[in-house]
Amino acid sequence: MINQELIQSLNGVWNYFEDSTSEIDYKTISHLKTGRAKKMRLPINWELAGLHNLNGSVWFYKKFDFTDLDTGSINVLKLYGVDYFADVWINDEYLGHHEGYFQTFEFILNNSSLKLKNNEIVVRVTSPKEIPNEVWPYKKKLIKGIFNHHDCRPGGWSMEHGQDQNTGGIWNSIEILSGKRIYFKGIKIKTKIHTDINSASILIELKNINNFSIPQNVLLNLNVTYNGKKIFRHSFNENISQQNNTTIISLKIKNPKLWDTWDLGKPNLYNIEITSEYSYKVQSEFGIRDVTLKDGNRFVINNKELFLRGTNIIPTQMLSSFDEKKIVALIDSLREANINIVRVHAHINRKELYSAFDKAGILVWQDFALQWTYDTSEDFVVNAVSQIKDMVNQYYNHPSIAFWCCHNEPGEQIKTLDSFLFDAILQEDQSRIIRIASNYEEHPYDGWYWGNMEHFASTPMGPLVTEFGAQALPQLSSLRKILSRRAIEKYDFKEWEYHNFQFEQTFNIACINRGNSISEFIANSQEYQSKLLKTAIDFYRRKKNDGITGIFQFMFIDCWESISWSVIDFYGKKKSGFYSLKKAFQPLYVSVKLMKERYFIEQELSVDIWVINDFHQTFYNTILDFSHDGASFSVQKLNRIESNSVLHLNWQENKIPLPKKMSYGNNIINVQLKTANGDVLSTNDFKISMVRK
Repeated sequence: MINQELIQSLNGVWNYFEDSTSEIDYKTISHLKTGRAKKMRLPINWELAGLHNLNGSVWFYKKFDFTDLDTGSINVLKLYGVDYFADVWINDEYLGHHEGYFQTFEFILNNSSLKLKNNEIVVRVTSPKEIPNEVWPYKKKLIKGIFNHHDCRPGGWSMEHGQDQNTGGIWNSIEILSGKRIYFKGIKIKTKIHTDINSASILIELKNINNFSIPQNVLLNLNVTYNGKKIFRHSFNENISQQNNTTIISLKIKNPKLWDTWDLGKPNLYNIEITSEYSYKVQSEFGIRDVTLKDGNRFVINNKELFLRGTNIIPTQMLSSFDEKKIVALIDSLREANINIVRVHAHINRKELYSAFDKAGILVWQDFALQWTYDTSEDFVVNAVSQIKDMVNQYYNHPSIAFWCCHNEPGEQIKTLDSFLFDAILQEDQSRIIRIASNYEEHPYDGWYWGNMEHFASTPMGPLVTEFGAQALPQLSSLRKILSRRAIEKYDFKEWEYHNFQFEQTFNIACINRGNSISEFIANSQEYQSKLLKTAIDFYRRKKNDGITGIFQFMFIDCWESISWSVIDFYGKKKSGFYSLKKAFQPLYVSVKLMKERYFIEQELSVDIWVINDFHQTFYNTILDFSHDGASFSVQKLNRIESNSVLHLNWQENKIPLPKKMSYGNNIINVQLKTANGDVLSTNDFKISMVRK
């Protein structure tokens, strides 16, 4: 009789002790097994468990029992995320070593060493501090991306503090699977759309580990569902042996429901499940879609061109804390801001986030976990190639992922390292857009690191702009949680800089006025960021279909208690820049350029207008309604707005007389794009100043 599949969680309370020198030997850890040992509830990054700034190793120990133990089955220990090195023992038998913080990995257990009761597992986790100046930051060896080097993490670029708050630990679940004789290591689902015959080909690749001594004819059951309804069912026999451990399944889906972004259609998802009496169940969601960068400068999904309204995200510094509630809040904020793509900036996040993007119809530009420069040895290249393949294969089935990117700001290593990484991705995936790097030449930080925001008039560094932005202080209530009272009142910028504040850029390039109080400083800082984002986005979006295909603001949300480029602070408080982003990223958007800001009473507005339509929908009988203080004063007929278009209304042709009664000084003018029935399609506003003759 074949045993039922059992999944046993090892999450919960473990014994542990610190080994900051990473010199303790397994043979000397008997004290770890006593009742006096310290306790930690896993999964968690150890920084969050009170091991502040601990570098090196932590040893973990737990006893566990099997509810049933079949020594004829394959028993699998599965670890879903350990940062960074892991060494594992069960019942004094060494299972092996793993390197890498984001991978799910497993060990096939030796059944002869297992017992029904009182099994012991030991995991040594090592997350070292790289030697400052000698290794860190220019010759790093740990492939952790922003988690161990970035200007938005604790300590920033500081040689002394830039590796503070180590992210080490068992940050994701651990479980044991038991009761079956075939273990499928994973499922890879490839899709191809046949538009001419309205169908899609699905190719499923399964790799297995089995314990059959002779080849076995195994009945596999395949079910594909859409919205909970079975649309495909197939049972077939597969000859499986230790030599033949790969199964390929091909099927066709008629009238496929394509996965689209939320602004183009619906993010339709299918579910596939494969079972047999001998194997552990394997299942995965997948979507059917096609992405390409046409002519190198026009993003196309499912034969529809799409302007990418994007942002960079680093949602958390500690992956164990990024729970479902936070993921939902992030998705809601992204949708509110009209964002259709995110760049997961220089790290790989937890699987639940990508599943949420799949369901929300938000595209992903996925960076590999390389930030700035690394070790130049051949060993490092081999390691990076192996880990980037892990990334591609582990997240392959997520339709939201449209881009793979090998490296963020690599400098010269784009030639010596990243070409190997590019080829490695191409070996594993030919269905997505692969970028060798997101390098400095597509990061126009005009108005922050150089120049001023008006430089965006030249729409620099396209067609895909993967970073731009400016810092802004958070709200005062948040700032008081981030900084000490003394640091705020005395402007102790050493403490500010630990929290990523950039003194030089704030005061000498952006020229932000500190004002007469911290409240004024915050207001001025947020106003500057807000204006820069709107200015940049307006210039870039006007060039839609004319050399610019997408832009990614840097960045969306803080990953720790930071003063950064974010538009949402660590405590979830939105800065003014968020609302500029939301407004300027409307899929149907009225972009206004003032030819002048000062007017006499009864003059006409002097404005260029662009009506930008990212929808694949034509709008008829539309009007532009200009109002002041709630009263409409001018209506311009537009009639037809073409699908996926930019309509430019030249200032010399626009006849928009201002109201006769307006107060002197600053006035807000509102403009609404409406249907003939008065339904509002898009809104914007701008400020003018009325002056006396």
